[in-house]
Amino acid sequence: MKVLLVGGSGYVGSMVIPYLKSAFALRVLDPVPPKDASVDYVSGSAIDPAAVRRALVGTDAVVYMAIGRTPDGCYAMSDIDLNYDLNLKGMHQVLHAAAEAGIPRAVTTSTMSVHGTWPSGVAANEDTPCDARDLYGFTKALAEQVCAYFARVRGTTVVALRLNGPVSVEDWHRNCRPDRPNTHTAAPDVASAVALALTVPLVGFHALSISGDYEARRINCARAKLVLGWQPRERPK
Repeated sequence: MKVLLVGGSGYVGSMVIPYLKSAFALRVLDPVPPKDASVDYVSGSAIDPAAVRRALVGTDAVVYMAIGRTPDGCYAMSDIDLNYDLNLKGMHQVLHAAAEAGIPRAVTTSTMSVHGTWPSGVAANEDTPCDARDLYGFTKALAEQVCAYFARVRGTTVVALRLNGPVSVEDWHRNCRPDRPNTHTAAPDVASAVALALTVPLVGFHALSISGDYEARRINCARAKLVLGWQPRERPK
């Protein structure tokens, strides 16, 4: 399967490429080349329709993981223009181009930040209200509605992975102890969720919580297990 990673040179893309490259033929669309020079690369932005169409040629699926950067290279989580441009406009551009090209499957790296708060002592899940308190989470929640629209109107299968704090496997183990569960998601578990979201037979739109909280104390990932057969595999050493 040939997979386009839109924004694949960013934080999550750089994290999952080492795990995905053995299972998929990868291509990255990003203004910045990927760290792994062996990966097929198309220079361009998610909000440039011509670049998107060019990058989609010959692909079977697309993973949307674009996120805005400020001129100094920091991630622009509170920049109004970048959040709306990339989380909404870019998502719509890519899903539209994919539908026009007959590409049936898309995955997006959403976020648990679509939730603002949930009751103390209750593990969050997909039924927890999308009441984001910050711009990034709010626009990501709106982006999930764009995904649902394309599933409903164009028949695209779209999976939104609501990632909770994706981190390198080294950082995950550094901060996780048997008596201190780590709700962040280790890179191998992020990559396995992406891989399953690309390949498990599905139709329609699915928003799924993805977290390293294997004890489900704060985040319940039961629906990801039901829909994808996914669950976090990393455990404290």
